[in-house]
Amino acid sequence: MSKLSEKVAYLKGLAEGLGVNGETDQGRLMLAMIKTLEEFADEIEDLDEKVGELEEYVEEIDNDVSDMEEALFSEDEEDEDDEYDEDDDDEDGDSLIEYECPHCGTVIFFDEEAFDMEQEHLCPNCSRKVFEEDEDTDGEDEE
Repeated sequence: MSKLSEKVAYLKGLAEGLGVNGETDQGRLMLAMIKTLEEFADEIEDLDEKVGELEEYVEEIDNDVSDMEEALFSEDEEDEDDEYDEDDDDEDGDSLIEYECPHCGTVIFFDEEAFDMEQEHLCPNCSRKVFEEDEDTDGEDEE
């Protein structure tokens, strides 16, 4: 932006060299225009500095966010699956039943102690019944 300030300074010097003064209407106009150009150049330089500071600040924020994403999401999905399989029983002794939806293949987990076969269980993915009623048993359990 210093080129802009240099150009305005050149115009100011040129006006002085040509003897432009505030005695005539044209002279007052030219001096007012040069003064306005100086103010524009100064303001643009200030804005340029602020934009540079903001760019640095945004870059720092971007780096911080990248570091946070890496820290939070760096584990492989396989590691998470293995970790979950090892911890099927939590500290309270609750255990989970893993079941695959026969319609879409989504793996669903049910709390073993709170599980009731009489309830209608819907797949969270396809919204279809996970356990279809067997028509051959007519409500009787086979053992």
